[in-house]
Amino acid sequence: MTDYLRAPAFSVGEIDANVNLSLPPASGEEYIKRVVIEARQCADIVVADIDQKRLKNPTIDVEPLSGCVEAPSWLSPTLDWQLCQVSDFSHVRLYISQLKNEILTAKRKWRPTKIDLPSMDDEKGWITFCSNREDRTKILPTLNTVFCLNQPMVEQVLEYLAEHVAVQKKIEYELGQWIYALLVVLEMPLTPDVCSWLRTLARTCSVIRASSENLELQETRALNLFICLVARYFRQLDLADP
Repeated sequence: MTDYLRAPAFSVGEIDANVNLSLPPASGEEYIKRVVIEARQCADIVVADIDQKRLKNPTIDVEPLSGCVEAPSWLSPTLDWQLCQVSDFSHVRLYISQLKNEILTAKRKWRPTKIDLPSMDDEKGWITFCSNREDRTKILPTLNTVFCLNQPMVEQVLEYLAEHVAVQKKIEYELGQWIYALLVVLEMPLTPDVCSWLRTLARTCSVIRASSENLELQETRALNLFICLVARYFRQLDLADP
């Protein structure tokens, strides 16, 4: 069926195989003839002779990305619990969205207090701001602090916290509060980068859950909650607990 591909596109006349290829072609037709002669001299199939002894083993270990680590049976959340969390989270997002719209349209009076927030590119500053335990009343996420963050800042801080949790292999209470608040105001559809950070967060939570022997009930619920929200609300269903 592919024989028609081998048919010449146009005729170039008789070809003299004894032409001197060291001389430049005198015309376009002669150039085409030389191309045909050189093509005939090429083998149809060429196999490279590779010296296996000269090949080196790869020096970089690439860890394949996989789904979440399966939870031990006694820590795995039920499907009813997961659906309940998704429903509650959806209601919270709707309430915050409506409240923000009312404030922006001046239907509700709101006077924001002055808050000294770290700059957007200050990763250590944000980690300290969100996890400092000296005065909880100043650092726990409130409507005031959440509404002060624009969407690029929400995404950036969420990235900082996801990376911090991945390194520390634990979620402190204060960071958990902030992660939840940022997820509440995170706009959809997700960008590829945000989607990647959320998946990293869910995978990290699953690793902590599977590898920690003495998790408190509050910690287990937080880990299950973030895996559930990333998988079932933000539609990364391949990461979901059964």
